[in-house]
Amino acid sequence: MKILLFLISFLPFTIWAQAISFDPQRGLVEVKVILDGQVKGTFGIDTGADRLYIDKTFAQENQLTFRQPIPQRKIVGLEGTSKAYAVSLRSLRIGGDISLYNLRATAIDIRQLVNDSTGNIPDGLIGYEILRRFYVKVNYPQRKMELLSFEPDFLRGKRYFTIPFKQYQHLILVNVTFPNDMTASMILDYCASQTTINSSLAKKLGINSEKSENVIVSEMTLGESVTSKNVPVLIRDYPQFKKSVARAQFDGVLGYSFLSHYVITVDYKRHRIYVHKP
Repeated sequence: MKILLFLISFLPFTIWAQAISFDPQRGLVEVKVILDGQVKGTFGIDTGADRLYIDKTFAQENQLTFRQPIPQRKIVGLEGTSKAYAVSLRSLRIGGDISLYNLRATAIDIRQLVNDSTGNIPDGLIGYEILRRFYVKVNYPQRKMELLSFEPDFLRGKRYFTIPFKQYQHLILVNVTFPNDMTASMILDYCASQTTINSSLAKKLGINSEKSENVIVSEMTLGESVTSKNVPVLIRDYPQFKKSVARAQFDGVLGYSFLSHYVITVDYKRHRIYVHKP
């Protein structure tokens, strides 16, 4: 089984409110982008990334501007590390109507950061440095996402659940309840194709931690109200990534296999998540 996980440890813009289609085939929120007015690519909307990343090979093949040849400090992902290089972008267009200008990006080898048997990866990742300026709404059932610079209309109604989250650096940490009222802190990540739990939590749940594939958790509840049954999970510990965020206490990653049932909006300013059940 493949698993794609992209957690890695003043922008003038023009924006209109319009839903952008995304392709969930790999279990990621991936959208079409245009760089510098002409370079077409597919980028992941990544709440687990701290900034704007571009795959180094993609950047080189499309002759994007590297600011200097000397690498920055290494970037640590869930599955590995990569050297990082500074890249300048004149513009980034997301979907058809969201444009950002004069950006700094980081070029990395995305393949070194993930465990993916297909070899397919996004051309880049749009992370916290950009996302924090918006309400980030992902409608998984309809395969639509929005970056809203104003308060969404649905907040004037009552047909949603509000779930607070804690933030460590760029990471979104939410409480998830498992069977027997066991509660754990997990990272909510739009760019994780699977939900994962660590071996310690698996043991507490009575799951054989040596069985890393095809594990089913009978029930998981996000916050106090959003419940999914029979959730497929993988068992992963990510020791290297945990060292890079040593003060962040988490027992897993809440990814596509849980999130795909819902409409979810991240409100970075209020540290809240709003969840709809379609």
